[in-house]
Amino acid sequence: MMLYCDNENYLTSLQAVRERCFKVQQVANKNQLNHFDVDLSKMDDVVQFVVSLIKRDYNANPAEMPTYGQWRHFDVGGRPRIQNLIHAWAAAGQTPLEQTRRIIDLFIIACLLDVEAVCHSKSWSYSEQVTGRTFGGTEGVAVAVLDMFTAGVFSSDPTDPHRVDAEALTTLSLDTFRAGFQLDHQNQLIGVEERLELIQHLSQVLNSQNTYFGTSPVARPGNMIDYLLSHSSTIKTKKGPLIPLETIWPVVLEMGEFWAAQDNKGGSHGLGDVWPCSVLDVNHTATVNSTDHFVPFHKLTQWLVYSLIEPLERLLGATIEGKDMLTPLPDYCHGGLLLDTGLISLKAEEYERGVENYRKNALLPGQSKVEVAPLFEIGDPVVVEWRALTIAYLDLIADNVRDALQLNRRLLSLSQLMEAGTWSAGRELAEISRPNTHQPPIIIKMGSHVLC
Repeated sequence: MMLYCDNENYLTSLQAVRERCFKVQQVANKNQLNHFDVDLSKMDDVVQFVVSLIKRDYNANPAEMPTYGQWRHFDVGGRPRIQNLIHAWAAAGQTPLEQTRRIIDLFIIACLLDVEAVCHSKSWSYSEQVTGRTFGGTEGVAVAVLDMFTAGVFSSDPTDPHRVDAEALTTLSLDTFRAGFQLDHQNQLIGVEERLELIQHLSQVLNSQNTYFGTSPVARPGNMIDYLLSHSSTIKTKKGPLIPLETIWPVVLEMGEFWAAQDNKGGSHGLGDVWPCSVLDVNHTATVNSTDHFVPFHKLTQWLVYSLIEPLERLLGATIEGKDMLTPLPDYCHGGLLLDTGLISLKAEEYERGVENYRKNALLPGQSKVEVAPLFEIGDPVVVEWRALTIAYLDLIADNVRDALQLNRRLLSLSQLMEAGTWSAGRELAEISRPNTHQPPIIIKMGSHVLC
């Protein structure tokens, strides 16, 4: 375990995510939360629901349970799109190393565009060019990005289309971007301009971090594999490279945190997805420069890491050491699971405040006016507390599910448990409880856009 000599390094670490979230959970155990009530008698119900889904879908067999990551979204409809692409590259003579670079390129772009504000727009769908099938939501974005990637939209070299490089991202136009997502006056994708800005910002990161992403012949996300393989902490084995997660983390942090530090997005400048949590400032003594009451989440960075682990393992035979440091993600499915099962609930006054926020937001052009739910800005203390509780209680739920299935961490990883159990459970409850929108029981708003 790493030791941190200053609070800034600590707050950008994975260690801090779990530790600070469990501090919030300890306050919950004392029934002293500011915004939520907790009913631990519901824990058994949550665990049994998750267990029932794992048994239904995977016969409780770990060998059948996929891992959590972007790869799953590309396989929508039972079509192994990524594996088909890998087979085509191999047949064309591309080495496993170059195949890995390309998959990392693709997955990074897909993850950055796979944010809730985009993926849960009910007015948008995408028609796949090869099959003619239509997909919406998260899976629709993945298929659209894959089609753009294979068409060379993210490459500056027409002779090498299957890559993502800084030059192409810098010059990518809004018209090209809109055409890639098949947008018109009837088929609208919320926040498309912000998503273009996000990946154009990625080009600046690629160019400014040469150590990680290279310069020859171009800076691209996939070049991070060359940095990882040559790092002094990486050990070569007969099976493949053994790469510490702590070596991967600072590289991916560069790509996963810049969105949250922008003035119009929230977060903490220089730290990213890190927020003050009022419940940890019990004595109201926090100063302007104090960060002892801050809680880091690093959700997008962790999503990127979860998504990159699978291609590293499958294509290079890599072993990623320290995966247990990763935490559950505080996304809408996981947070919704806790609320929809009654494990946690908004205090009455906060519920009323959130509903009033929803009603005011519904008056704005283009905003949802169905299935009323409490709404808060992403930096609202309610949202910070909710996200912290989500991470802490999902960890406990995971342990209880393993106990119920008589499986240990080695046999049932957190990544598998989220994909096969908790994330699916949250999504199914959202579809049942709010059939028109599938939105979470609390709606988060970031800037001018609603996050589901």
